Amino acid sequence: SSGKLVFSSGTSKGGNSGAVYIGSGAATGGRGGLVGISVGSATSGAGGMLYLRSGDSTDGAGGELSLSTGSGSTTGGAMTLKTSDGGSGGSGAATMESGAATSGSSGAVSVKSGTGTGGAGGAVSLSVGSGDTGAGGGLSLRAGVTSATGGTGGSIVVESGEGVATSSGMVTIRSANSGAAGASGKLVFSSGTS
Repeated sequence: SSGKLVFSSGTSKGGNSGAVYIGSGAATGGRGGLVGISVGSATSGAGGMLYLRSGDSTDGAGGELSLSTGSGSTTGGAMTLKTSDGGSGGSGAATMESGAATSGSSGAVSVKSGTGTGGAGGAVSLSVGSGDTGAGGGLSLRAGVTSATGGTGGSIVVESGEGVATSSGMVTIRSANSGAAGASGKLVFSSGTS
C-alpha cells in the first residue's frame, strides 16, 4: 500500500481541541477556487471509502454535519447526492435515515424546498426509476409502529397547499394506464384488521 497522509489537530486535556480548516481563497474578478476530495480507484476489490463523520460527545450533543451550497446573486448553487452507475450488480443504494435513540425520540428526517419570494416554492418529487425486467420499483410511504401500551401508530397526512387568495391545490390519486395486454392497476382503500 502507498503511505497515508494524516491532517489532525492535537488533543486537549482541559478544553477544546484545535480546528482543522481546508479551503480555497476568495477571488475578486473571478471564480473561487475548487476544493476537491477524491478517493482512489481500485482494480481489485471495492473502491476506497469516503468517510465524513462529526464528533461524538459523552457530555452533550454530538457534533453537527452540515452540507450547504453557496449563495448567489442569481441562483444558489445546486446540490446533487447520488450513487454511481453499476454493472451487473445494480447501482448503489442511497439511504437517508436518522439514528436510533436509547432513551428518547429518534431524530426527524425532513425533506423540503425553500420558500419563494417573487416566484413559486420549489417542487419536491419522489420518483422511482424505470426498469425493463419484472415489475416496476415500488414507492412506499409508511408511518411508524409503536409498542407502547395505549399508544397509536403514526399517522400519514396527504394535504394540498392552501391558496391564501384563490383556490387550494388539488390532490390526485390514480393508477397509471396499462399496456395493450393488461389492465390498469386497481386502487385499494382499506383499514387494517383488529
